[in-house]
Amino acid sequence: MRKGFFLISAALLVTQQAMAADQPSKADRDRQLHEIVFQNYPEHALAAGEEGPVFFTVTLDKDAHPVSCQVTHSSGFPDLDDETCKLIVQHAVFSAARDANGRVVRQTTEGVVNWTLPGHTPAPISPAAFASNSKPEPQICKKTLRSGTLSSYERTCMTPNEWAKQSDQVKQTYEDLQGKKGSSVCSSSGRSSGMDNGIGAAPAPGC
Repeated sequence: MRKGFFLISAALLVTQQAMAADQPSKADRDRQLHEIVFQNYPEHALAAGEEGPVFFTVTLDKDAHPVSCQVTHSSGFPDLDDETCKLIVQHAVFSAARDANGRVVRQTTEGVVNWTLPGHTPAPISPAAFASNSKPEPQICKKTLRSGTLSSYERTCMTPNEWAKQSDQVKQTYEDLQGKKGSSVCSSSGRSSGMDNGIGAAPAPGC
């Protein structure tokens, strides 16, 4: 498993992975990334003037797509901490890593988002410990079937609690559908009224 390190601030995103020659220029890339970070700056944190570095680790698959992201050190502001991994899994672009034999491998990358307000000098990059029980949940990314298709997949990233809630909702929907398909209405004679014309209808279970 290969490790790297990169830094994101409100002004730039720099990765150790090599950039392809046909990608936008550094100035264009920095401007685009500046806009992405600013657009994702938590509203409350922006209004309150909160800024500071958030350290994290992100695990990538062989296609250089995030599999998981976990904040490791705090900025001191929960909103910035919570938004960091969402920003990484949704917007950060990585290049595939290769081992000594040239084979594409999974990798774990360490990084820091230095949230900086427009016009301000970025804060010094120094890790801070979390207050008790304040560490954000990790972002877990999975391939899910795209809505309305049977063969097209998309990557979805959520916290473990959000995945659990979605699973419960899907399970409940399935159980509701199964209940409707298996339901029957009992008549006063003890026969199910769900059979065609009532001919030869046997008593439904529970009737």
